[in-house]
Amino acid sequence: MSIIEELENSIDIVDLVWKYSKLKKIWANYKCLCPFPWHSEKTPSFVVSPSKQIAYCFGCHRWWWPIKFVMDIENCEFKEAVEILWNITWVKIKWFENWKSEETAKSEKNLFTLYKDIANYYKSSLKRYQEIIDYLKNRWLSEDSLNTFSLWYADDWINLYNFLRDKWYDDEIIKESQVFLDVSRRKDKFLWRVIFPIKNHRWDTVAFAWRIINNWEPKYLNSPASHIYDKSNILYWLFEARQEITKKDFVIITEGYMDTISLHQYGFKNTVAVSWTALTEKHLTLLKRLTNKIYLCFDNDKAWDSATRLSLELMKNKWFEVKIILLEWWKDPDEILKSWEDFQKFIDNAVSPIVYFIKKSVFNEKSLDDKKNTLKTILEVLKSYSDNIEKDFYIKEISKLLDIPTKLIYDELNKIPNKKEDISWEKNIQITSQDYAVAYLLINPYYRNQISKELAFLDDIDFILGDALKNNDFLNNISLDKKEFYRWLALEIEEKLNNLTDDKITDDIKKLCQKINSDIFKKESLKLKEVLTKDKNNLEVLIKYNNLLKKAKENKIT
Repeated sequence: MSIIEELENSIDIVDLVWKYSKLKKIWANYKCLCPFPWHSEKTPSFVVSPSKQIAYCFGCHRWWWPIKFVMDIENCEFKEAVEILWNITWVKIKWFENWKSEETAKSEKNLFTLYKDIANYYKSSLKRYQEIIDYLKNRWLSEDSLNTFSLWYADDWINLYNFLRDKWYDDEIIKESQVFLDVSRRKDKFLWRVIFPIKNHRWDTVAFAWRIINNWEPKYLNSPASHIYDKSNILYWLFEARQEITKKDFVIITEGYMDTISLHQYGFKNTVAVSWTALTEKHLTLLKRLTNKIYLCFDNDKAWDSATRLSLELMKNKWFEVKIILLEWWKDPDEILKSWEDFQKFIDNAVSPIVYFIKKSVFNEKSLDDKKNTLKTILEVLKSYSDNIEKDFYIKEISKLLDIPTKLIYDELNKIPNKKEDISWEKNIQITSQDYAVAYLLINPYYRNQISKELAFLDDIDFILGDALKNNDFLNNISLDKKEFYRWLALEIEEKLNNLTDDKITDDIKKLCQKINSDIFKKESLKLKEVLTKDKNNLEVLIKYNNLLKKAKENKIT
């Protein structure tokens, strides 16, 4: 038996299909509405045979077996379909044994099971508190929404701990779940909060979010990053929204859970949430399987204006059709819906990225200087777009909004010089040369050898760069904010590297390492000089200083 046959035989196709559609038993087989977006039907014609491990749709006239079913329903390649089944069955496959250590794989399996059991405990707790149910209903949540979105309640920490120990989980794995503030004290850090289970795009519970029911702060708490949860790779409610996204051919992306739940409740079921972060490359990979039309609908405040801009920057030249839903004076989508406003009107009036930038620009329409400065800023954004048809579309929008002839706009656009091929490491002083090196390693670990050879002061580099030079999984050792920062930086660099030859990339890495060497030399020499100024006879520091100068001379560092 091949490993693929063993993998497919380890999963019940009924359980697999049930993850995507509700089945009804008909004699020896099961039946449901066809789960594929290309086939909309009212009478079930999708039949699943548990004995034969196959599925057949009498409407589509197509056959599926487990791997084929996953490839079609997830719109993914063969290898990813195998990984999905592997995550369900945990049958050992050589690809993934090499990819993940046995310890990591075991930890992931334990966490998936643990979160499933914690979810079962929380699920039963809400029923005991009618006042919490009433609170949620007063927030305009229907009974159906409470059930559909599985809103629960954390009421007791001792019983939760005992419940998990009765399931034979040891303190180490309970601690790894990070549900408890202190495992020794058995204290659940999310006590007296409403719970939102967070699931991945395959419907596994991987984390939780907790919302306070009064005015305490913080309003929301979230599970920290773990082996199975990284919010840069999770879109809240994507699994349930996927068919509606494909059917309507666009997705609405909100800031958080309540906005998404409210929009679903009012019929906008093609909505997902980013969980209080800007979009990431992984989010786009998930969405690209379903649609290329994205409507951003973030909260109407300064922080989410910044998140919108970061998301737009990420999607630039990625062949997505992007619109921004302007909330006017409303705070968030939830507030609009509770005011009985027609949200479809806001969708219909969604604007392009360029119009968004113009509307967010503060300028006096009667001031010539203001108009010129606004145009210059917008054109600098537009210059980075690669598609000429898209540019032409935006130029016409700019012409209409700023009342400037299109010919003049084209002339001004052509005056803006193209960005140089050379990557300037000094431009953004908030990003260090070592940050760029970390991003390079994220793009391609094969750059590790060159960077290690070029760096003269390996003992003095930052911890993150040092870890990145030794460990392919270095991202697991840093905070989620740092992860997102390095992913964004790697994306920025990768865009520029696409136009460079291998020799040019090698030359840029060399220049980068020279900059790191120079920065470290200046920093360390200044530190040692300050000590010697106070104590000229400090022999230990003198030796260090001389060794530093010697190494700098050998490597031609200035």
